[in-house]
Amino acid sequence: MAIMLVESGTLAVHHRRCDALFSAAREAAGGGDAQQLVARVGALREALLAHFRFEEEHIFPLYEQASGIEGATEWLCAQHDDMRGMLWMLGTLSAEEEPQLYATELAELQGAFDKHASEEETRMYPIFERLLKKA
Repeated sequence: MAIMLVESGTLAVHHRRCDALFSAAREAAGGGDAQQLVARVGALREALLAHFRFEEEHIFPLYEQASGIEGATEWLCAQHDDMRGMLWMLGTLSAEEEPQLYATELAELQGAFDKHASEEETRMYPIFERLLKKA
């Protein structure tokens, strides 16, 4: 079952969906409509949190099993925690009263997510590809 999750490209699909939601949020930030921005960031927040849960419950255990390195994903979980903190910070800001700060925090969150996704794809995909070739 777990190999099918990887084979179907679920992780990459999650990353692309989050990228699209980041793009929509940036577009709203540039448009000056605070309500639309908050709604788009809300959708992004829900997608990111669901993505983190998916990785922590399905992808990371598979990676640790396949790599044979217990604790190999602790640093990735720590990155998730950092991004959860960034999401919390966005939730405490007013997009209407502090638009520049809100946009800056959103950009920092996207930078952290982009780096995280790239590291996952660089480290995990080769392991998963080897698993699929053996299956």
